[in-house]
Amino acid sequence: MKKKILIVGGGAREYALGRKFREDTRVGDIYFCPGNGGTQSIGVNVPYHDHTQLVAFALDKKMDLVVIGPEAPLVEGLSDALTDAHIKVFGPSQQASLLESSKSFAKELAQKYDIPTAPYRVASSYEQACIQLAQSDYPIVIKADGLCQSKGVVIAQNEKEGIQALEHLFHEKQQQKVVLEQFLPGFELSICALANQQNYLLLPPSQPYKQLSGDGPNTGGMGAFAPANLCNQTLQHKIATKIIAPILKAMVEQNKPFIGVLYAGVMVVEVQGVLEPYLLEYNVRFGDPECGVLLPLLKTPLLDLCLATLEDKLQDLSLELHSQHCLGVVLASKDYPYQVCGGQSVYIDPIDEKKGHLDLGGITQENGVFLVSGGRVGVCVGVGKSLNEAREHAYELVGKVQFEGMQFREDIGS
Repeated sequence: MKKKILIVGGGAREYALGRKFREDTRVGDIYFCPGNGGTQSIGVNVPYHDHTQLVAFALDKKMDLVVIGPEAPLVEGLSDALTDAHIKVFGPSQQASLLESSKSFAKELAQKYDIPTAPYRVASSYEQACIQLAQSDYPIVIKADGLCQSKGVVIAQNEKEGIQALEHLFHEKQQQKVVLEQFLPGFELSICALANQQNYLLLPPSQPYKQLSGDGPNTGGMGAFAPANLCNQTLQHKIATKIIAPILKAMVEQNKPFIGVLYAGVMVVEVQGVLEPYLLEYNVRFGDPECGVLLPLLKTPLLDLCLATLEDKLQDLSLELHSQHCLGVVLASKDYPYQVCGGQSVYIDPIDEKKGHLDLGGITQENGVFLVSGGRVGVCVGVGKSLNEAREHAYELVGKVQFEGMQFREDIGS
């Protein structure tokens, strides 16, 4: 019997997951809930109203596996609802998802378990945050404690920018708490680990580009490439032993065992001539667009990786990788990340699939025409024998997509 899979979410990450599952001859029907204008070419889109409806649909269709892409359904407890209905689900519990839904929870655990991270303070009111800001050095990183998508992290260069960030988070976004964190100079890495309690398997490191431009506002991500050439075996071992293993141990001891994909945002800082990793944040799912550049590297089927994670058999699995590089360039809509201006027609010229592919995200389809519907419309993923070749192929792909107001970075991987 071929496996039936339901993917929850509607972004480029979920498109990439569906695309990878579709390569597996053991996989039959793929459903997306709610999906996007591109995912309907991979499987069937189904509407998403609430957890009860989704669980009922999964039971009715006898799903073999549900994979939850975005953080919000995990934080809302969808994984728990599916588990209670005896449906196999890839995605951590609501309690384990606190690692992403509360920055202060993650920072407190990091401090308790000696996980290297930047010095920080937590403010529970706008007034308290302003007092702490006045006592801080610049630049300073200001983070929403709860989920806040791309507008949740600001690197303030001066007091004016700091006050603006606090006003935005407390007054506009109605955040209850913010974290003020010392800025760390260095280079950033994204590390994904498949984890079941304290057993884990590292996926290749990737390098993300978070800002809209070299010095623009933070976004959900404007590009990435993998494997990250700046992350050697020594550094990877430090990240595994200092940042991944201790938090998994901590979550078991907190009675919030983690099962799924643990994403660690890491800043690598040079300390007395030695590269040292510091935790920036934990996420409880694949990154987007990191997912799009990681999955094409996997020779081991994604289905096997998901099932080995859920069945606590990661130690029995040898991760096989294709000897290639992947680079993704995000195509964003006109006013991203400030607001979504949708409705523009998207034109895509024929693509040479040997060089790469397009993971579609914030896009709908009406009468056979693609229309912009979100901030990040898609990811142009180039594949090559070297990083330079992957980069060349990705930007070749960028030239095949047109829509009014299209934004992208020209320096991914340069």
